[in-house]
Amino acid sequence: MRTLLIPLIAAATLASCHGSSPAASARPEMAPPAPDAPAAMAPERIAGTTAAMVARATVYRTSVPVDSFVAISLNDARTAVQSFPAPSDVSAASVPLQLPDGWLLDRRGIGPNTAFIRMTYAQYAALPTAPSTAELMRLIIPDARVTELMRLSMTPQQAAADTAAVVAEIRAAGR
Repeated sequence: MRTLLIPLIAAATLASCHGSSPAASARPEMAPPAPDAPAAMAPERIAGTTAAMVARATVYRTSVPVDSFVAISLNDARTAVQSFPAPSDVSAASVPLQLPDGWLLDRRGIGPNTAFIRMTYAQYAALPTAPSTAELMRLIIPDARVTELMRLSMTPQQAAADTAAVVAEIRAAGR
C-alpha cells in the first residue's frame, strides 16, 4: 500500500505545480515569425494579457499564372499529396485575389509545398467526389510553383477588405 501511495502523492504534487495563477500563466511574449515564414499563424497579444494564435494573411507569387487553378499540398519531396480540399470546400471565394506585380492574396492555404492542378475552382467544385491522390498527382501543372511567399501583419479578413493596405505592406517590405 505504501509503495502505491508514494507515487500517487508525487503525481498530485506535480499536478498542483501547474496552477493557473496570473504569475504561472504569464509567459514572455513570443517573437513574431519571419515575415516570409510559410505558416499562416502568429502569436498576437489579445486584450493586453493573453497570447493567442491569430491567422495571418498570406500573399504569394507563382512561376506561371495559376490563380484560377486549385492548390493542393505536397510532401517536402513533392512526391506525394499531403492534403487537398473536398469539392464542397471550394467555391468562388477560394480563388485568390489578384494584386499588382503578380502578387496573389491567398484564400485557401498556400505554402512552400503547394502544387496546382489542371482544374479550375469551378470545375473542382462541380465534382461529386474528390479525385484520388494518384489522380491529383497526374493533374499537377509541372512548372507551376510558389516562388515568393509573404505573411502579412493583418488577418485574411482584413486583407480581403483592404487590398490597398496589402499592397502598401508588400511595397514597404521591398517586394
